[in-house]
Amino acid sequence: MVEKSIHFIMHQFTEHHDLLVLIVIGLIAGLIAQMILPGKGFGLGGTAVIGIVGCWIGNMYILPYIHFVENETIKKILAGTVGAMGLSFVFGLFRLYKVKDKTKYRNNP
Repeated sequence: MVEKSIHFIMHQFTEHHDLLVLIVIGLIAGLIAQMILPGKGFGLGGTAVIGIVGCWIGNMYILPYIHFVENETIKKILAGTVGAMGLSFVFGLFRLYKVKDKTKYRNNP
């Protein structure tokens, strides 16, 4: 029974490996994009969603144009960060409500 369970878990992991990598790299890219772009922020959940979707967009449209980095993981994080920054910028343009600037502390001496 235990052997079947382990086999099932390993099979699922190997089958969905790319999706798991996309989610983890998307979370990292979302946090990096939130640190780079000063502004009103989206909270931890919003940053995670923007990072994952931005990573997917970045890996589809930006990754083929990154030739100056050799490491594939760094390439994916860089493309995901750029995608998350673009998505965060677009979402920031279409915000319907006023939000207090959560990163104002960065500009104070």
